[in-house]
Amino acid sequence: MRSSSGFTLPELVITLVVIGIMAAVVVPRFVSQSEFDVFGVTEQTRSALRFAQKSAVAKRRNVCVTIDGNSLALTFGSSFDASCIGLTCTANPDNCLKNPGSGQPYVLPATAGISLTSANFSFDALGKPGGEQTLSVSGGTNAQTITVEAETGYVH
Repeated sequence: MRSSSGFTLPELVITLVVIGIMAAVVVPRFVSQSEFDVFGVTEQTRSALRFAQKSAVAKRRNVCVTIDGNSLALTFGSSFDASCIGLTCTANPDNCLKNPGSGQPYVLPATAGISLTSANFSFDALGKPGGEQTLSVSGGTNAQTITVEAETGYVH
């Protein structure tokens, strides 16, 4: 008589099926939608900031970044005024940096449940911001940080 220990193939298959069903049902309950939203808004904001910096270098003009009320807008500034005060797309549509995909003003609207640090700064014609910027994106139990380096304008 042969004595063996271990699992048979049907036992192993049934165990894997039960673990798969549990993973599909239980795991999504541990991660909320707001955490995915925070990550998405963080990446959109980083992308917009990189676009602003590259546009400033390409156009040889100041590009102003205005984050207010959890929305982000990019506008062109004059070479004399790096503060970007009063430059909005609603006041003068010619000041707006255009979204290359749609040709519309580059504005990221607010996302429900996500808060973004308010900021008002610009990238100069060399791509340098007016100083180091640290932005926080938060929602639910998750928070992420965006940093714009002072000397290089590197966004991470």
